Amino acid sequence: MDAREALAVLGLRPGVTMAEARAAYRRLVREHHPDVAGAEATPRAARLTEAFAILRATAAASDAGTLDVTLDVTPPSGEPAPTGVGTAARPAPGAGQQAPRGVVDAQLASGDTLFLHAPADEAFAALFDAAGQIGHIGYVDRHLGILETIVRFEDGPTCSLLITLQGRAEGTEAFCTLESIEAAPSPPIQPVVGALVDALALLSR
Repeated sequence: MDAREALAVLGLRPGVTMAEARAAYRRLVREHHPDVAGAEATPRAARLTEAFAILRATAAASDAGTLDVTLDVTPPSGEPAPTGVGTAARPAPGAGQQAPRGVVDAQLASGDTLFLHAPADEAFAALFDAAGQIGHIGYVDRHLGILETIVRFEDGPTCSLLITLQGRAEGTEAFCTLESIEAAPSPPIQPVVGALVDALALLSR
């Protein structure tokens, strides 16, 4: 999927702002999320998530205030982007999945960003297991470095935690965004990122 197709998936036209794209994604993912629309909506929700991640990458690569669909989007891992949607993830954490290779040291770089002292593939594997400890894995795309986890807050909304990876010379950055998939507003992301760091630490012991 390229940026032009991603815009079409979200029902947008070239030239929209990232804020408009985010609003469209949030509206559609609430409507089509499996927790709301049933298991048959999983492929549609996965495609929406992939489209939004591609538009975020396009926006990050541009200094313009609107989405330039002529830009090439390079996946965070440096691998070619797949032409289809990503794979739907496991129905329950830990079912038939491999554990991360070795110990991965993770640090909080900012309120919504982690830095993992590991190559992108090892960082992805570690985050996959850690995310499964704090929520339900909803979507995985290793080629694009995208991982979505559905987290539920006590007395709060169900949210989508979207993690996108960016390889660096010294390791891997993981950027986190939290979007409510219910009518309620999104809660602060810091407690969720903190729980992710704690889960990574426990898995590395």
